Amino acid sequence: MEALIAASIEDGILTEQEKRVLVKRAEKEGIDLDELEVYIQSMLQKQQKAKMAAEQPEENKRETWHGKVVKCPNCGAPIEPGIAKCLSCGYAFSGIKANNTAKELAQQLNDINANSQITDKIAAISMAVSSFPIPTTKEDYLELMILLQTGMKTSGNQNINLPAVYKSKLEECISKAQTSFAHDPLVVQQIAQAKQAIEEKIAGDKKNTMIVLGCMAVGGLLILIFIICGFMGCYD
Repeated sequence: MEALIAASIEDGILTEQEKRVLVKRAEKEGIDLDELEVYIQSMLQKQQKAKMAAEQPEENKRETWHGKVVKCPNCGAPIEPGIAKCLSCGYAFSGIKANNTAKELAQQLNDINANSQITDKIAAISMAVSSFPIPTTKEDYLELMILLQTGMKTSGNQNINLPAVYKSKLEECISKAQTSFAHDPLVVQQIAQAKQAIEEKIAGDKKNTMIVLGCMAVGGLLILIFIICGFMGCYD
């Protein structure tokens, strides 16, 4: 579904025919149409912002650069996404103002919870988290991993299936961070904490499963005793 949405709005315009195709697919997959509309509008707004940023003069880009790594703000050399410093001049990107990735995701989640038109908020939250892009800068990685850890620990209060969504995204974030910032002590430390949080989550899930199975076994045993006692009572 996400691939179909991306292909439909690739040119920044959603035609009526494309919209009908998306609605048809959403109905087939059981996706709420209001949530689909919110998600598409969000993607179109992101595209518009990216287009406006790309159309800025080069000198303005250097002044308003916020960490989306394309060219080094110091020497202008092309750089690969995710690296911590420029390979040409050694300029460190960790001191640059972050993209506020975590704040963007948190705002999306707040908007979903506050939107009374969205009937299936759990599905909308799951889509927002799972489709959220992995950042390219060190500071954004750190902020996003902290947010995902918090969501993994607390979202179960809203729905038992949400922690798994946050866990999956956190694992994706960890995997890419290990490649991009393998030698950065701060990121390595945060990765270790994130892995520990995941292990604790898995251990907690196993414990809860064992408790549930134990309760079911005890309940079954009590029912069996009750049945046997009732059967024996018939012959007294």
